[in-house]
Amino acid sequence: MSTKTITTNYLAFIFDDLTEFYATRELIDKLKRKKIPTDIIIPFDSGYNGLAKHTYTKIKDLGYNPLNDVPKNKIYKVLLTPYPELDIIQRTNFIYHIRMPYSTISAKPNPTYNIASKINYDAIICFNNYEPAFLNCYGAECYSVPYWKYSNFKKKPSKNQKPTLLILPTFGQDTSCVQYLSDTMINDIKKHFKVIIKAHHAIHFGQDGQDALKKLRDFADEFYDSDTPITELLKTADIVLSDNSGSIFESIYANTPIVAFSKDLNARSLNGIDTLQYQLMQDNILPYTNDPSKILPLLLSAKTYFKKQQNIKKKLFPETKTNSVDVTVNILKQYLNKDNTKDYRKILHDMMLEEWFKNKKDSQENPKLKAQISTLEAKVKQYEAVFDSGAYQFYDKLIAPYKKIKTMRNKHEK
Repeated sequence: MSTKTITTNYLAFIFDDLTEFYATRELIDKLKRKKIPTDIIIPFDSGYNGLAKHTYTKIKDLGYNPLNDVPKNKIYKVLLTPYPELDIIQRTNFIYHIRMPYSTISAKPNPTYNIASKINYDAIICFNNYEPAFLNCYGAECYSVPYWKYSNFKKKPSKNQKPTLLILPTFGQDTSCVQYLSDTMINDIKKHFKVIIKAHHAIHFGQDGQDALKKLRDFADEFYDSDTPITELLKTADIVLSDNSGSIFESIYANTPIVAFSKDLNARSLNGIDTLQYQLMQDNILPYTNDPSKILPLLLSAKTYFKKQQNIKKKLFPETKTNSVDVTVNILKQYLNKDNTKDYRKILHDMMLEEWFKNKKDSQENPKLKAQISTLEAKVKQYEAVFDSGAYQFYDKLIAPYKKIKTMRNKHEK
């Protein structure tokens, strides 16, 4: 420990893709203007093949100075990450761990609301009024802040003869709305709309994504990859089509009518917690279909839902003003100035974490249980390779061993 320098006013952000960076860029710029020392770390051993290096190069080209690994001589007072599972976190020295989101609301309660995904954080920042009410159950302080990237957001009048349809697919055969459209359906949509598509980064950098990428390029009148921020495309969009993704809520935030297509809008529910997009569909706020042939009729009627979506926006999101980023800057300054040795919430939260990890380790080291779990984990790995390539029809097979492992560990821990 003596070889390390404790710098009490240092912050660090860890990213592995440009979506995460663009969501936070204005905050990073404001911290720099306020002369708060801030590092950007892009771990090369994270994410899809080549994604981190591409992200690193792009951020560097934009005039920033990212690191590709953690400095060994720093203990950060505040570490901000979108996920707690990144391997690099295990070799990062920090005092406070804060969750910095990159989307307005999570479309995936499973896994983003589960224990392993949230218990590690000392604080959770949310760009909405919805999640803080229940995510504080994990002991973290939860903050609802306005999403600064929409502070100066303005829609641009369309100059096209046809309205502009922005398609924001995720990836994988069972989620990407485009993969289900026949050539006839595509041609019918293009008769009514100018089509802009922004591809998910996993299409470019994930396995077996080239066929899907080709279909997206062929479909689009204009095609964009992850290098283009979503806000730039939402400015000119008249309607958005997406699947089971957080872009549903981005569109509502950006005052753009949204239509959803997915095989199951509630596929990522968690122990009775429905996805919010499923709840909006139930309330007739989000037009939705699981039938590809009904996508076009929904698109043509999408604007009839606009008023309802604007009303729910007022409930879901804090009001965004010119200097909205200052709200988050002030929160971070509180943590930079805290004496963690006198922070009783931090002390108790660390005790809880220590106990949780101890129980987890004990369950893993029990010889009989360890052997049973190893067998199940082998099955998980068998399916993960297929799952990561985008074949989501294997989701049930993949998740089943996970559930068994969790049940076995819970019985042991009791």
